[in-house]
Amino acid sequence: MDNSMLNSPSAGAAPRPVGDKGAKLRQACIDVADGDELLFVDGYDGAILGTAERDGELCVVYDRAKIIQALRRRDGMDRAGAAEFFEYNIAGSWLGAGTPIFVALARA
Repeated sequence: MDNSMLNSPSAGAAPRPVGDKGAKLRQACIDVADGDELLFVDGYDGAILGTAERDGELCVVYDRAKIIQALRRRDGMDRAGAAEFFEYNIAGSWLGAGTPIFVALARA
């Protein structure tokens, strides 16, 4: 597993630019954490849905489909390749209770 995509810049980090939606979503999560450390997946701030709690730890929640879509657009992967990359290198990275949560949204 490649844990290099996960980082934790929320504790004591310099403010990030808030010019785009993803940066605003990241900042909103940092604000909710109120000084607690969060783990983010680098490059996928636009897929942030919010935060949730797991085993007493606040976690960032991501939209699985948006990450896979970003892999397809940005990296030119096909659907199967992007899904495999996501499952192994992103969702498969476990760093404890604060590891981000990835959800598949129900679509009607």
